[in-house]
Parts: sequence; C-alpha cells; structure tokens
Amino acid sequence: MIEITNFEFNPILKGLLTNYILRMYEEEAITDEDHLYMEYLLLKRENRLNDLFDEEYLINWMNHDNTRG
Repeated sequence: MIEITNFEFNPILKGLLTNYILRMYEEEAITDEDHLYMEYLLLKRENRLNDLFDEEYLINWMNHDNTRG
C-alpha cells in the first residue's frame, strides 16, 4: 500500500486539496504543505477522500459551459 507523506510527486492531489481547502474554509484557508497534509490525513481518517473527486467534478463543471443539458 502506498502512503502519501508529502506532495512532491503528487501535484494533482496537492491541487485538489488546495481547491478543497479554499472552498471549505474560505477566508480562514491555510494552504501550506503542513495544512494540506493535515487535511489529507483528516479526510483519509474520516473515509472522505471521495470529497476530493467531488471537488474535481465541481471545478470541471464550473470551468465548462454548464448551461447545456
């Protein structure tokens, strides 16, 4: 099993976590490496890593023409 200990080789995960934190915590968001890692561990511990995929879907939806059916 692969364990994530930093984001050096995981830039996509880092980006998803950054976007997630910015949306969830708004003005209180802190996106340095340590806080990203703590949020990752929290999501993992609470079995909520799927929230990152939901975040990616939301970002993609907002960045594309979402008015079409």
